[in-house]
Amino acid sequence: MEANGFKKRLELAKLNSEYIKLLFQYPASDRTIVKRGYVQSVSDDSFDFNEKIDGLVTYAYSYIVEIKIEDDKNEKS
Repeated sequence: MEANGFKKRLELAKLNSEYIKLLFQYPASDRTIVKRGYVQSVSDDSFDFNEKIDGLVTYAYSYIVEIKIEDDKNEKS
């Protein structure tokens, strides 16, 4: 999925207030980086994400490899 596809999926997640899991693969990394949280805003080249550990962060679409809906039952308790 290209950046445009990820942008559309993130816009949908924001609209539906979905708790999502993002998987990133950076070129210099041997492992996938996982971040969980809620999308706060979406722009043409990046998006703001309220990550459960790091708080509010901004990411580019460049290294996203997958977006999954997560169960946030344990996050809201």
